Amino acid sequence: MSAFEQPVDVEPLDFLEQRDGETASWERARPSDALIEPFGRFGYRVTLRDGEEVHYCALGLEDGEYIGRCDCKGWKYHDGPCAHLCALRKAAFIGSIDLKTTDGSPDDELEMHQATGEIHEGERHDASIEQTQERGLLP
Repeated sequence: MSAFEQPVDVEPLDFLEQRDGETASWERARPSDALIEPFGRFGYRVTLRDGEEVHYCALGLEDGEYIGRCDCKGWKYHDGPCAHLCALRKAAFIGSIDLKTTDGSPDDELEMHQATGEIHEGERHDASIEQTQERGLLP
């Protein structure tokens, strides 16, 4: 279980369900056909071969479970991991990327939200968001 303060959308990702269900997200996710660019601790820019846009994702490990998020509509409107997150999971499995571990702290949660371009106005981490934007880590 995630230690994040607001666990609404940071529940563990079930990649096995995607794999066993042979979902469209799992089938589209081919790391060998994707452009995956890591940035920050948890951030990745992912472009799938059949996609026209770069998507910003965050993926990490907490207590041995995968947690993450993506800025795509598939993540926003469907249950389970999107094709971009599935591509990252497959890339981690074959050793193409090295997933980082999160301790579930609010700072790690903020970093994941920043990786996907989410802005949290009025929160205590506004200075961190501004520094990240100044460094060019947010779109």
